Amino acid sequence: MKKVLFIMFALICFSVSANAQSCKISGANDGSTIMCTGEHLDGSKVVVNLSNDSESTCANVTVKVKVTYANNATETFEGRGKSCPDQEAAVDVYINLEKNGKEWKKYEVVSVSGNKCN
Repeated sequence: MKKVLFIMFALICFSVSANAQSCKISGANDGSTIMCTGEHLDGSKVVVNLSNDSESTCANVTVKVKVTYANNATETFEGRGKSCPDQEAAVDVYINLEKNGKEWKKYEVVSVSGNKCN
């Protein structure tokens, strides 16, 4: 039973990490990255949680979320924020919950990009 639970936990962790979005901070010379650590829907916005592994570089971050509607139409929305080292950051991406009378079916974070800022 312990082996089955361990295997299930490992598969869940692998699937979460396989879907994680990350980027190198443009303009930083230490190879720093920003990673999406989770997201959730809050009303008409997707809240994307970010982590910054840099020792000293903050970044202006752009997050893109793709929404698929019941008629399989898609639309991409952007949100912007700031991510600094050793701090959790959240970027709000406002989305349309309906398009042409069709409700949203699913959403996904499709990209995270960041530029060094002072």
